[in-house]
Amino acid sequence: MANRIRNERLEIKLTEEEKALFEEKRKLAKCRNMSHFIRKCVLEKEIYQVDLEPFRDLQGLLSNATNNINQIAKRVNSTGIIYKDDINDIKNQIEYFSKELWQIHSLLLNRTSGGD
Repeated sequence: MANRIRNERLEIKLTEEEKALFEEKRKLAKCRNMSHFIRKCVLEKEIYQVDLEPFRDLQGLLSNATNNINQIAKRVNSTGIIYKDDINDIKNQIEYFSKELWQIHSLLLNRTSGGD
């Protein structure tokens, strides 16, 4: 025991439900024991911190576009007239939204494929 490489000990407390889930995942990972599973989770897995701000911005853009569409729909339903400027405005908003979405997509793709 004195020559063991792993001589630091950790202890965790779990509820019965948490322990059952832990054991289920350990078995799915085909780990021999709890120590092996924890080492595998901690030492072999990368941890990512995700900045959700671009998604909040997209949510705002989408909200603006849907509000504009609703206003146009109300006006069309009440007057029976749709203006070319309204259609162009919606097209521009959708185009901008699509570009923003594509930028986020490209950014995520670069990060998951190892490029940066």
